[in-house]
Amino acid sequence: MVPPLFAMDDLETAFQWISNLRKKYSPNNDIWNLRRDWENIKESVLAQFNDGSYQFSSLERLEFKDGIPSLWTSQDMIALKLITQALEARIGFAIPKSCYHVKDHGGLKHAVHKTHEALPHHHFVMRSDIKSYYQSIDFKSLMSIIETYINHPVLLTLIYKACCRTETRGGIFHDYNERGIPKGSPLSPLLGAIALMPLDQEMGRIKDIFYARFMDDWVVLTKSKTALRKVVKRTHQIFNSQKLHLHPMKTYIGKIRQGFNFLGYYFDDKKILPAKEAIRRFHERVTALYEHPQINITSQRYMKSLTTRDISLYQVDEPAPKDEDFKNILFPLLAASKHPERLKRLRKYLDQWTWLR
Repeated sequence: MVPPLFAMDDLETAFQWISNLRKKYSPNNDIWNLRRDWENIKESVLAQFNDGSYQFSSLERLEFKDGIPSLWTSQDMIALKLITQALEARIGFAIPKSCYHVKDHGGLKHAVHKTHEALPHHHFVMRSDIKSYYQSIDFKSLMSIIETYINHPVLLTLIYKACCRTETRGGIFHDYNERGIPKGSPLSPLLGAIALMPLDQEMGRIKDIFYARFMDDWVVLTKSKTALRKVVKRTHQIFNSQKLHLHPMKTYIGKIRQGFNFLGYYFDDKKILPAKEAIRRFHERVTALYEHPQINITSQRYMKSLTTRDISLYQVDEPAPKDEDFKNILFPLLAASKHPERLKRLRKYLDQWTWLR
């Protein structure tokens, strides 16, 4: 007899996770109803997860300038958390280490460090990302990759149900049956990593190149133009098969010494610096933190005035930042130094830059 996919301990852990995550949500949020009824419904919920009969609710669509996140119900978030853990346990080993946003693969800083270390040994670069990545992921192509490693029918059913969904806003319903995974889900980053595994694997087969990817941003360094042409050709072949498209405004192919931006940093053959757009956003954030010391740092990401923008919306071949680009951030830092409490509030944000010497 095949053991159930999820155990009660797994369910309780996921329930505690969503309870902590939404403990400061509005009193009208569904998390409070779930917490009240949990002891009465958890057995039936677990049974639905294990037999694949669970049905996801429609999502509430939230529209901001930088994107369209979707709000899942608390019970759906429990399901997504369990699916993510089960999928990661079965496919995590197959995701190449060059995909740095995956758990235990090093993260953004490691991707930046490795890229910087590889620069002296290469001369040419292809840096790009995918146009509307999450919205462009094709369900059939994604499931085809997953089915290569997983044959558990219940897990495959739950993953497909999590992809095919209905979103609603203002009485208008949006159905997603063929492509487009939502933001705001614990499952989405993992699906985003899996969807580009063919690119990771193909780049790993090409000798004498450096390749790094963070979600849908990636960079390839080569020693010769011949290798660069091979990289470009194979990239287009993979994207055609996966029904994806390079972003025309964020793609740079050329010499490393001319400089390029990757993950919010400027690279060339001699130096690494924060990119101009990253500096501008840094200035905006520290100024807001200085002017509004009473606002909790965690909650600020949800403030409309501090909505985070896509740092890759600038030209990838813009010149290196100069001293004057850094001057605007000095005033809020110097002013904050006279107020210990405000400086303490800023320190958490500033620490993310101290590693870059």
